[in-house]
Amino acid sequence: MNPISPLLTDTHENGVHDLRGRVAVLDGRNLPDKAALLFALGEALAFPEYYGQNWDALEECLTDMSWQEGAILLAIIHANALPAEALATLSDIFTDAAAFWREHGRVCKLLLV
Repeated sequence: MNPISPLLTDTHENGVHDLRGRVAVLDGRNLPDKAALLFALGEALAFPEYYGQNWDALEECLTDMSWQEGAILLAIIHANALPAEALATLSDIFTDAAAFWREHGRVCKLLLV
């Protein structure tokens, strides 16, 4: 089992947990448009150089992730600062990726704060 999973689902794990280095964190206030968001996602999730910084490339990379083991965890603080259309598309892509990884036994979560 992934060590992060119980933290998100088990009440016995309530408390303070240091997730630095385990969860990629972006600040929506620094992502004013689609281009900035896609660039930051590639950096935060350590996508390979061939990542094309577009929605299709994001979807492809999120359902590959062969360069990284373990959970795929991304938190966006101040998510309400993202452009609404970009946030909707990002949410759709992560929802699809999460469903894909559920079938493969891997945690994939987008946390909007």
